[in-house]
Amino acid sequence: MKTSRFTVKLLGVAFIASIGLFSNCSKDRVEPKDEEQLNEYNSMNDYYNTKKQDEQEFVIDTSGTEPIVGHEGTKIYPSKELLMYSTGDSVQWPYTVKLIELYPVKDMVYYQMPTVGGGNLLTSHGEVKITAFKNGEELVLRPNRTWPIEMPNASPEVGMKTYYGSQNSTFVDWVNNPTGVFASTSYGYATAMKKLGWLSCAKDPGFTASTVNYTFTSTTDNLTNVSKFIYFSDSKALMQVYGETSGDLPVGENAKILLIGIDGSNQLFNFYTEEVISSSNTIEVTMTAISDADLTALLDSL
Repeated sequence: MKTSRFTVKLLGVAFIASIGLFSNCSKDRVEPKDEEQLNEYNSMNDYYNTKKQDEQEFVIDTSGTEPIVGHEGTKIYPSKELLMYSTGDSVQWPYTVKLIELYPVKDMVYYQMPTVGGGNLLTSHGEVKITAFKNGEELVLRPNRTWPIEMPNASPEVGMKTYYGSQNSTFVDWVNNPTGVFASTSYGYATAMKKLGWLSCAKDPGFTASTVNYTFTSTTDNLTNVSKFIYFSDSKALMQVYGETSGDLPVGENAKILLIGIDGSNQLFNFYTEEVISSSNTIEVTMTAISDADLTALLDSL
């Protein structure tokens, strides 16, 4: 009888254990596995802020004969007689002139300042921002007055025009002033600004081919916060892609396509390819890790 009771107890324990095992096995079978996650990236803005050109400041406290010269060679010929407050009042010394210079495409990438106007690519030989302030208040040019400037270029081209930056909710759009031109000089280019702010020495690149839009997709990476640039080095035209699909791209032109991302550990990633724009308009992206030094070198080589 003792043996029988002991056997019953063992059978009971085995039965309970088998129920638990069956329950666990059943649970394992019905729970779905987690789907593979895409690689996530943060906004690039903080990184770009550490790399982009500084805004230079010059305090003008007297008249002089020499121009202001920026770090990259921009020459500005300021005069308080050209300036006024928004109310029309005259400006007295001292006042401050501020300057941002973007000449290499690398600096345009860091500043996220593509060369596009009205959705059309532009050839650009430099973008500058020139503003003036007095006691923290932004000044403007007097009506019908202009501010002379020069922009350096070792091989200036004819037909370059003045494009002024118009800020919208996403980016600066370049708007041509039909009467504004850049004259070629031994220094590079010279013009007279009709208003202060962003100015580009640019022109229509003269693309005659049909256009196509490229779409970026990825099975490995979430591209939402990834910066996307398409550069045409032959014509010095830069497009930034907002969202998944590009603007109009000229078929048959050589393009350098660069995507840049940064993850939560501040590791940089990129995707880079060179190709001739064609009607095959989907780019499958796989981001790979890259060092800051190698990314800088890549941007310098564009």
